[in-house]
Parts: sequence; C-alpha cells; structure tokens
Amino acid sequence: MHQEIPSEILKHILQLTKASQVFEVELLQPLWNHYGTLSRVHLRGGERASVVVKYIKSPERYTHPQGFASTLSRQRKLRSYQIETYWYQNYNNRVTSRCLTPTCLDVMEIDEDRVLILEDLSTIGFGSVITSPSLDNVKTVLSWLAHFHALFLHDQGDGLWERGTYWYLATRPEELEKIKGERLYHFSSLIDARLNSAHFQTLLHGDAKLANFCFKPDLSGVAGVDFQYVGRGVGIKDVAYLLGSCLSSTECEHHHEELLTWYFYELNAALVPTVNSTLLEAEWRALYPVACADFQRFMSGWNPHHRKLTHYSDQQTERGLHTIIEELMKQATDAAIAAGTYIQSRRHQSYRIFSKGKESQASDVLTEIDLHAQEIILTHLASSVERYYLGILAEEGEADQSRLRCHAFWAIDPLDGTRYFVEGGSGYAVSIALVSRSGESLLGVIYDPVNEQLYQSVKGQGVRLNGAPSPHKREGDSSPTKITWYADRSLSAHPHFKILENRFNIIFSGGAVMNTIRVLSEPKSCYCKAPKDVIGGCAIWDLAAATLMLEEGGGSTHSFEGGSLNLNRAESIFFNDLGLVFTSPDLTYEELMNELNAMDIL
Repeated sequence: MHQEIPSEILKHILQLTKASQVFEVELLQPLWNHYGTLSRVHLRGGERASVVVKYIKSPERYTHPQGFASTLSRQRKLRSYQIETYWYQNYNNRVTSRCLTPTCLDVMEIDEDRVLILEDLSTIGFGSVITSPSLDNVKTVLSWLAHFHALFLHDQGDGLWERGTYWYLATRPEELEKIKGERLYHFSSLIDARLNSAHFQTLLHGDAKLANFCFKPDLSGVAGVDFQYVGRGVGIKDVAYLLGSCLSSTECEHHHEELLTWYFYELNAALVPTVNSTLLEAEWRALYPVACADFQRFMSGWNPHHRKLTHYSDQQTERGLHTIIEELMKQATDAAIAAGTYIQSRRHQSYRIFSKGKESQASDVLTEIDLHAQEIILTHLASSVERYYLGILAEEGEADQSRLRCHAFWAIDPLDGTRYFVEGGSGYAVSIALVSRSGESLLGVIYDPVNEQLYQSVKGQGVRLNGAPSPHKREGDSSPTKITWYADRSLSAHPHFKILENRFNIIFSGGAVMNTIRVLSEPKSCYCKAPKDVIGGCAIWDLAAATLMLEEGGGSTHSFEGGSLNLNRAESIFFNDLGLVFTSPDLTYEELMNELNAMDIL
C-alpha cells in the first residue's frame, strides 16, 4: 500500500540537500505489515541525485500474518524503529568501508510518525539485490558480518536492544507459548542463557537476511541496511540466521563448514591483535548449533510450516540441545557420584548428628555427612550456575528464593534417607535435578551409593540406569496379586495399619527418592502419602529427580486428589498439604485410589 510522503518532509529534504526540485517519488517497498513506506526521492540540483526515505507510520488497524496482533507485538515493532533511529544517530558513524551502511542524513519526528532520511546506496555503487545467491555471494555477506562483529566486539550496546535479533526469547513470549510442551519449549531458556553467557559478545545486525544487503554491480562488495534489531549477542547468531535463510537444506549440509571457515578467516583478520582469536573462534563455532536451535525455537512457534524449518535446521537444533544437555548432565552426574562416594567413605566412621527440630524423625536427622556432601555438589555445579543463570534449592541451606527468580534451578538433596544411612542400612541416595521456573523437571540424576547404581533422565528421553535404558518391568515377572506399597515408616503408626498391611504388600525400604525409584522397576507398586496439616514431609528436592524418572519410565505422579505436581509452587517447598500418589507403569492412579477408597481409612 503506497503512502505519499508529506510535503513538509519533501521540503525538508530540499533544504537538507540544497536541491532545487523533487521530480519523482519512487516507492521501493512498503514496510513490514503496513508500518509505512521505503521510497527513493529523486532530486534535481543540489548535492545529491536522490535520497532514500524510510517513512514509519503506525497503521491505524493492526493485523499480523501469523495472528500475533497483540499490544506486545505492536509495541515491539514500534520499539524496533526507535532502536533503528538510535543506531543511525549514535553508532552508524563508526562503521568502516568493510561493513558499509548508508549514512543517515537526518531524522524527523512528525506527531507519532518517524522519518529517516538516508543516503541512497545506489548512488555510490550498491544498488543490486540478490534473491538466488551463489556461495561467493554468501561469502561476501559473511565478510561484511565478520568486519561488523570485529568492529563492535565487547561493545555494551547502550541504547540498543538488550539482546540483538528479532527472535530474542524475552521479546517473544507469544510464539513460545505456541510450542508449550514441546522439547524446544522446555529447554528454550537454557539455550538463551548459554548464548547470553558467552565470553565474546559483540553487536548483532539482528536481521541478517539477504534482502538487507545491497551488492555492487560486480557483486564484489555489499552494504548492510535495516537495523531495527541490532543489539548485543554472539556473532554466530547472525551467521546461523544468514545461512539458514538464504540456502537450502542441502546447500547448508554440504557447505556450512566451508562458509563457517570463511567467516572465521575474515573475522580473525579483522580483529585487533589484543583479542584472542583462537578462543573466540572455538567458543562461537561450538555455539553455532545452539544458535540454530534458538532460531528454530522462534520459527516453530511463529510459523511451524515455514520453509526455513528444514532437515538441516532440525539436525543442528538437536546438536545444540545435545551440547547443553550433555554439559549439564555431566556436571550433575559428576556431582552426584562425588557426593555418593564421599558418603560411602564415611559410612563406618564416626560423625556428628544434629537435630533440625522437626516432628518427623525421618526429616529431623541431619549429619555432618549431609552438609559436606552438599558442599561437594555445589562446588561441582558452580560453573553451570554462572553460565546458565541458575538458582539453587538445596535441602541443607536457607531458601534464597532464587528458584522463583531464575528461569531454572538446581534442586539438591545431598543425602535423602539420612535416617537409613545413620542406621547402617540401605535406602539412601543423592538426588540432583534441574527444574524450570514453571515447575517441570528438565533433567535429573539419582545415585544409589550402596549398590553403585546411577539413574539419569532427561525430559522426553526416558530413563537410563548405569548408562543403559532402565527396564520398566523385569522380564518373567507375573503381575502380583497385591499392590506393593513402598512407604515411609510413619505409616506404621497409622491407626489402621494392620488393615492396610492385609490389603497391600507394605515395604519400608528407604527415603522418598529410593522409594520412588523402586516404584519405577517393581510391577504393580506405589509410593503414597496422604495429606497432613503438619508442615514438612516430601519437599521439592526429594521429588524433583525421582518424579521425572518415574514419569519418563511410564509411571504416574499425582497429588492425593489427582492433580499434577508443580515442582516450583511459590507458596511452599513442601507437599504435605497435597499428599502424593506415585504408581508404577502397570498401575494407574485410578486403580490405586479405588483400592484405598474401598477401605475408607485414609
């Protein structure tokens, strides 16, 4: 839709360029979603033959091609034009001929409209736009990006977007909501955190697609335009977006290594000598698939059928996710094994025992072993806390509420089943889980030091026992006639315990963690706790890893009334008020509750 340029703007252009006449206004293109126009104003006389006018005018009626016509979307778009204006007024004069941009001649504001009067790149030999690039054309744009990134390396980007790119997670909650429940949804904040915590940060173009670069006639050089989404970030995000947007899946698969090598060659040549180019390249190369996953997260919510979602982007996304998951899983695993090894080394030695002042004997016992095991775990996890901006919720420490502020947190039980450890038996374990702020466990590790059994689970990927898939049910086992109930010892004090004992096969074998783990592998079994008024009982750190493993193994986890368990509810870290009903893969919540309700004693 063509929007005429107001006469007062044209008059200003004549004064600015000392031209005598505007003899043509050529519409180059409407701005995205009718936010104004991009036009070339042809002039007679004066200093310039033409200028380009970006006339930004908020549409009276706001729509969106994908349905995201919210106030948030509108504000983000308007903000992007404010950012672009700020870029041209405060940063654009720093660019060099190796990352050329149009000179901003002036900025005008008319009521709520915004006008950028820009140098016409075609008048200085950059008038060609390519739609079907060769590899050499892509390399030319990569060279521009390399010099741009080198120029602004470590710049804080004051006044620009906090994070560059139009798909930055914090600005795209609506698109994220569209993929709720999917794997990329669960790990989106960790992808974002990993990119944001990189040591080498620069300014990103933010929308480095081919349409935003104007070539020389001989295609030997380019100039960049459109700086609506410029802000801090790792340069490889621009690179990943460029390759995925202008090359086919097959071309990316065959040529991405060659193109990355070219980009880093150009980047290293452009960096000042004081920058450790070897470390920078190693960091950004490793983050390439993570950057691909970040963009895939946005596109999957914005338009799941878009041509940019390809077999290649799927592959790179999986690589990016694997990189993050393996790093976090290794830290949690190393921490759990180190703590478990220490616990076993002190098993037959003397140690101090403390009281927490709680009513329950099981939750009241605390030893110096618990405290030191927790220190071991926190030391192992320290680097991940910093790199991924994670909170901590550990049993033997003060709750600092970081679990409610951070996008994810480590839930740590350094020695679950302390009472069993003190008595010299088994049934205790180390439990570590990474929990999202929304209350879902993303990955977990449980280490049973007595039997040297390591349980690991990632959301959506099942359970592994000592590196192999954990069996849901032992082969050859027939379905038992009684339900096996792994119970806390407090159940023995129930006034109707004898009735329960006749109806169920009740086993007191360990703390909450190992009880839940045994439900995973024992046919027709459960771990069940009725609600109670006394604060205490199972807490987030008890359940975070164990419930993930039970669910990933095919079992079920519910509150006593059948609701789901939020592992990060604000009102309490304990679940005494809700109760628990955990069942094995071959036993449903309904079947167990039918048994309990028939007795009418709980």
